[in-house]
Amino acid sequence: MSHRKIERLCIVCRKRKSKEELMRIVRTPEGLVKIDSLKKLPGRGAYVCNSIECINKLKKENSLNYALRTKINKEELIKIKKELEDLLERGDVKGESI
Repeated sequence: MSHRKIERLCIVCRKRKSKEELMRIVRTPEGLVKIDSLKKLPGRGAYVCNSIECINKLKKENSLNYALRTKINKEELIKIKKELEDLLERGDVKGESI
């Protein structure tokens, strides 16, 4: 049995990358949208590259609403974007630093 790396699609740049190169955002069964740093929370997930470019574009595009099949208000989207930037800045994820 071979161990293939599981790849996911970034909802912003549409590039396939390994799960380790992406950050997961999830809509929980309760309807909350949050960052899933352990990539294990139940619910509908969406992946974004560990890059400041994709995080910045996330705010301008409707891709997160579409991927999570929900409506995220502007304030909540700004909060999620800031949390993603903080994770990247602290080095809590692999990827490019700010």
